[in-house]
Amino acid sequence: MSSSALRVGLTGGIACGKSQVLRRLASAGLPTIDLDLVAHEVMAPGGSAYEDVVAAFGPDILKADEAIDRKALGGLVFRDEEARRRLNALVHPRVWNEEARRVAQWSQAGAVAVVTDAALLVESGHHLRFDRLAVVHCRPEEQIRRLRARDGIDDEAARARLRAQMPIEEKRRFAHFEVSTSGSMEETLARADALAADVRRLAAQARRAFTLDRSAAIGCLAHGPVQGPRGLTPPAVLQEIGRSGGIDMERLSLLLRPRAEEPWYRVARPAETGARPDALAGVLALWQMARGFEDEDALLAASASVARLTHREPEAIGNACVLGLAMLAVAADGTAAGSLVDRLAAWRAKAERWAGGRFADELTPLLRVAEQHPVDVAAARSSAPAFGADPGLAGALVGLRAGAAGTAVSPEVEAAVDALLRISGRPATG
Repeated sequence: MSSSALRVGLTGGIACGKSQVLRRLASAGLPTIDLDLVAHEVMAPGGSAYEDVVAAFGPDILKADEAIDRKALGGLVFRDEEARRRLNALVHPRVWNEEARRVAQWSQAGAVAVVTDAALLVESGHHLRFDRLAVVHCRPEEQIRRLRARDGIDDEAARARLRAQMPIEEKRRFAHFEVSTSGSMEETLARADALAADVRRLAAQARRAFTLDRSAAIGCLAHGPVQGPRGLTPPAVLQEIGRSGGIDMERLSLLLRPRAEEPWYRVARPAETGARPDALAGVLALWQMARGFEDEDALLAASASVARLTHREPEAIGNACVLGLAMLAVAADGTAAGSLVDRLAAWRAKAERWAGGRFADELTPLLRVAEQHPVDVAAARSSAPAFGADPGLAGALVGLRAGAAGTAVSPEVEAAVDALLRISGRPATG
């Protein structure tokens, strides 16, 4: 797909057989990284996070040999959300830096893809760091049987462990690939082999390269929605993406108002009113541009994940996904994008699985406005209400084509675009 290796995240539920799948992928010749082992390395004496963790949590977390007692440390952070976030802030950047170093090393050696294994990729909000996510799963009754056999616990204890985990059916919503391990070992290995083949085929496909255009980014933000769902304004979200070097769902959840007190995938409220997640469609299309290539499947995963921060309804999630694809098409092709309405059915078909079901079309009026006024932002915004469309969304969509010529730009928008340009590797003044 590109000169760098395709990055695939591998995750799953407890006792679902993820380790077996990882070993099979490695035996198929795909380089693999176990993030839990990397975390052990950076927290070991002499590791990059060791001194900072000891300084933050004190000598009581050390064993007699000066190694960090992970059980003692876990006891400190298990019920203390602030302590957990403090620990993650110290450890996660070191883990991701090491993971990136290894991926770069394998890319230089000619690897087409690298698989990174971590049990909590979705729960931690880090799944969008990867081009694709593969989820290993099995039937809950099979999980319980395996847990009892593996750990020597009774049925109730096994069920309690499952209740403490993110339900595997919920985790599957974020997957590009799935591997069921409910069958025999031979069936599981065959499915892992099929995943390896799919990854290799995907990595071999050509992707159209993007060069992020500063004027288009400013045009999208300056003419787009001012507000976002639950305080997630487009410039603020884009600045956070720039600070994180990508989309970190847990850090985005800290921007929510009122502030989220639960894990990011639990903070959406039913029947949320106010701004909808499609207000951030332009931001996510710009993020995909900053990554340097066109990738609808990566954008769909990002659009659905960010929408789930604030909304649960398929309509809100699905239309946010579709508008992201429309924004990407305009960004990629400009005035040559052709009829956006004609492409709507194909985009909706792709978005349905990410939305979790069928959803009503809310975007035809908006796309008709953009077709009628492809480069005239003022006309698009002023005529949008007559079409039943949102002026801010019309401004963002047409602003991508029209750019920033003659546009008064706020310092907040400038800072957001500069953060995006840093992701793309271009100078902020480019």
